[in-house]
Amino acid sequence: MTKDMIKKPLVSIIVPVYNRADFIGVTLENLVANQYRPLEIILVDDGSSDTSLSVLERFRESQQNELFTVKVFTQSNQGAPAARNYGFLQAKGAFIQFLDSDDLIDTNKFSEQIHSMELESADFGLCDFQMIYVDTNEQVYHSNAHKLKKVLKTHGSFGCGSPLLRKDLADKISWNVRLKRNQDVDYFLKAALMSMRIAYVPKALYTYVRHSSDRISASYSKTSPVYDERIRSLRQLFGRIPNKFHAAIALMNLYLSLFKFKLTR
Repeated sequence: MTKDMIKKPLVSIIVPVYNRADFIGVTLENLVANQYRPLEIILVDDGSSDTSLSVLERFRESQQNELFTVKVFTQSNQGAPAARNYGFLQAKGAFIQFLDSDDLIDTNKFSEQIHSMELESADFGLCDFQMIYVDTNEQVYHSNAHKLKKVLKTHGSFGCGSPLLRKDLADKISWNVRLKRNQDVDYFLKAALMSMRIAYVPKALYTYVRHSSDRISASYSKTSPVYDERIRSLRQLFGRIPNKFHAAIALMNLYLSLFKFKLTR
């Protein structure tokens, strides 16, 4: 172990897994290839009915070492938000990274984002991302420049794997287990509103892979967006949000979205 590695803060990577035995291996090898150390990989099997849990346990046995720790947990099927919350409770890192089970990250993602966050004294790190549609081989670049304003207005996504959070920021919020859709939109909007400063790296350091096969939340993909639940949870947080102006905009647009949605019912 080098002195440089000892000085670096631990990054905890939390990955919920549900019936991803055929795909999770690529994501796990991608994490092994990452240049940053030390890493803590927290894998939460969400009641898979395939061999996902066995794949995770074999990975832990083969890759565990002093600078790359792997923890595997299992729970009954409760959905990705519950799995992420459970994984976060086990996290020891100073920085928190949430990933889906088929996501990929750049080998220098953590080095670049942590460097940027430390320079700017930020507790929320953001980067651009690339979306790959496996069925069509289409690749789409998404910029997160000035994205907070866009997210406040349109409820768009930063991309689940783009944000890197300091643990003290992540301690202030949780994934909403009542939401069946847009859980990452809800979580990272609240994280951005709760943050003191956002550090942005204008590079695609995260790749969002879209498969046609089922994901943890696939069974919820046709459910209605629960705007009233998002409003309720954001109102509960409102008093602790530093920038009340941004919080008010977010609430106003959620109310407008709820109104428009009801008009179309």
